[in-house]
Amino acid sequence: MKIPDCDRCFFDAHVPHLVCRMHPAGVDTDHCSDFRPDPNKKKEELGSPESYSWYGGELISHRPSRYTPEEQLEILDTHPLFTGVCPQCGYEFERNNPPSVQWDCPNPECGWRDDFVR
Repeated sequence: MKIPDCDRCFFDAHVPHLVCRMHPAGVDTDHCSDFRPDPNKKKEELGSPESYSWYGGELISHRPSRYTPEEQLEILDTHPLFTGVCPQCGYEFERNNPPSVQWDCPNPECGWRDDFVR
């Protein structure tokens, strides 16, 4: 089995029918004890395996989102974490001391509750 590190390993075979020179059929785990970074390649130049991408120089796995792309945009456009403002009454959250987890509106007349974290 080929793992994400294979594409940036010094021992990568670079041929379709072999995984690497040390383990032609690949490894049976998600880690290879023989992995050696290829000093001649930058990580980002190698692309990324399916369901992985590069972020800040690190290869990260994509977890499926529980929200649709439209719902994700709605959250970015309206949630106080990103806007600093209650989407229902316009209350401005204190930017120097934001809530650590809950973003429920403190305005007693509003009652907006942060449903995204529950």
